[in-house]
Amino acid sequence: MTAEPRAPAPRSLSIALRLTLWYALFTFALVFVTAGLLYFTVVNSLYEEDLRDLADNLNNARLLLRSVPPGAALPPLQERPSWAPPQQPQIYLRVLDSQGRTLTETPGMGRELAPPASAELAAIASAEGSGGSTGRGTEGSRRDVLSRSGKPYLMLLVRVREQGTLDAPLFMQVAMDRQHDEALLGQYRERLWLVVGAALLCCCVAGYLIARTGLRPIANISRTARHIRSATLHERIGMQGLPAELRELADSFNHMLDRLEESFKHVSQFSDDVAHELRTPINNLRGEIEVALGKARSGEAYREVLGSCLEECTRISRLIQTLLFLARSDTTTQLLQREQIDVSAELSKVEAFYGAAATDAGIELRTTGAAGLSASVNRTLLQQALGNLVSNAIEHTPAGGAITLAAHADPGALRLCVSDTGCGIPAEHLGRVFERFYRVDPARASSAQNVGLGLAVVKSIATRHGGHVEIESEIERGTRVCLVLPQ
Repeated sequence: MTAEPRAPAPRSLSIALRLTLWYALFTFALVFVTAGLLYFTVVNSLYEEDLRDLADNLNNARLLLRSVPPGAALPPLQERPSWAPPQQPQIYLRVLDSQGRTLTETPGMGRELAPPASAELAAIASAEGSGGSTGRGTEGSRRDVLSRSGKPYLMLLVRVREQGTLDAPLFMQVAMDRQHDEALLGQYRERLWLVVGAALLCCCVAGYLIARTGLRPIANISRTARHIRSATLHERIGMQGLPAELRELADSFNHMLDRLEESFKHVSQFSDDVAHELRTPINNLRGEIEVALGKARSGEAYREVLGSCLEECTRISRLIQTLLFLARSDTTTQLLQREQIDVSAELSKVEAFYGAAATDAGIELRTTGAAGLSASVNRTLLQQALGNLVSNAIEHTPAGGAITLAAHADPGALRLCVSDTGCGIPAEHLGRVFERFYRVDPARASSAQNVGLGLAVVKSIATRHGGHVEIESEIERGTRVCLVLPQ
């Protein structure tokens, strides 16, 4: 059964496009709301102006009624003069008696606007009666209507009372043609939509340019990261000109490149050292085997050759095991298995194991200051670390010298120290003796026990326990190495 191909993940919008859309939508919304407010302001201004014109015409009509003698007929109203400008609206005026009969009106008003119904007049009269009467009553109604020809009109219908002029109250109906206003608002709307459309286009273009300009530093960072290879780990992201929001990102990226470059150099050096260390025993094996195969030899000679080959194989195996231990220590995430141990007993075991080697070398090996101490550590790793330190001390201490294993408790820590009276280490080498394959004396590289990994293993074990290693040394006076483990 073949696995079905996985569907490609949907592509999301780019940051530039998202910023452009958000900027365009927000700016367009702001322009649209502003244009809408301006439009409604113009509409209200025209409407209020029309109302003022109707009120002025209503006041003029009142003055005309006041000049009419009591009982006399109302004079006919004049039609709009022919010389009036076309943008001036048509205004109609109609006067009705209390029964709703037309007393006088502007010529042509009857064709456009019908007289009000009796019910509407009664409603205005009742509204005035309930609200109280003034000397010049103006209770009435206001509404927008369409004429018989389809033109929009603003109409006022009021009840007027002019004391001393007429025997009974009259109703006045005044209307204004708003066709010119509607045409003006229509043109304004068309131009407004053009402005809004242009604003939307400009917002999109400006938003895209702003987003691209703002994201240009990110593009530069991506371009730098895209060109980084193993041979160009020295390249860094330029910090000059970066905005504050990206400066921290670029600085973190540069620090990451520093660590990668350092790790890559370390791995390269480590690989070269491993190749060098393996090449020496393998060449020794090959040479001895070629010599043995060069001519017929006795069984004793072959046994000597095989014994020498076995020593080289042991050296290779020890080197490989040490490298595997260091590699696993660097990458493992498992918790260390600890147990409570008696420090004095462990130091005694190390002393007993290496006592014979120290005696053969003419060196005194002793233990001090460990009574009553206990610690929670990994027993195997601790023995390996102490063994490496003792073995290294034996190798660098001349006959007649002494090696001391000591332990004592500090506040919050346990110190396990191995001191010798050997040749000591120069001060310029103390900072590097814990590096892998580092040797203070390269002339001792041929030693089967000296591959430059012993102290590196000690440091790795201390680190896995959450501690560290300290070293002190004086030329011709000896060296003191301490494992400091947290309690």
